[in-house]
Amino acid sequence: MCVRYTLHKTDAALAAIARALGYPLDPPEGIEARYNVSLTTTMPVAAGAPEKPELRMMRWGLIAPGDRLKPRPQLLPNARAETVNSLRTFHTAAAHRRCLVPANGFYEWRTVGKSKQPYLFTLNEEEPFAFAGIWEPAVAPWPETYCILTTTPNAVVAPVHNRMPVLLTPETMRRWIGDKPLPEDELRELCSPLDAARMQGRPVNTYVGNTHHEGPRCLEPPGAEPGELELDFGGRA
Repeated sequence: MCVRYTLHKTDAALAAIARALGYPLDPPEGIEARYNVSLTTTMPVAAGAPEKPELRMMRWGLIAPGDRLKPRPQLLPNARAETVNSLRTFHTAAAHRRCLVPANGFYEWRTVGKSKQPYLFTLNEEEPFAFAGIWEPAVAPWPETYCILTTTPNAVVAPVHNRMPVLLTPETMRRWIGDKPLPEDELRELCSPLDAARMQGRPVNTYVGNTHHEGPRCLEPPGAEPGELELDFGGRA
């Protein structure tokens, strides 16, 4: 699962998406640097047809159509890429509401003894990217909501977690966003794990584990306490 990410270099990430789509994107109000994005956070999302996309503020935690009338609907942070087209919860959004979720990195946790060690995964040189997302429209009292697709992990993420988010780069962003169904073979290609050589990972301090914690401290390395792992899962040769 992907349940935490960072978008702290917001301007660079939004500019990268605009360049990839070949269309200017006007940032909506309310965008700020976030180092510890968690479920229910409202974040910028690029949605619409690839010929005329727009940035909108949506809440992370997709509310499926069948849950809209419930007083406390389930909030879904992720959808598995392998089944997103076949499950009733997701298939309409996957066909007609695919979006780009700007990001600089994402966190996963690895069990170390009796504790969990967080790791931050980024592209090399901290290149901005986008998660492959799907979204649902607002239905009172709920706002527009989105979730992030996940896939099998590459060699960088696999030592820490058995899933990873679908990462889109400038080469693939325009192919993903849209409101028309994707052929099954193209969806599989776009949702394959990103080449490990383009990624790196490192442990960060446990401060990020609290969803109320924000700021650059979330990216700092762990302390030198005994038992903490100082491993580097860089994808470069």
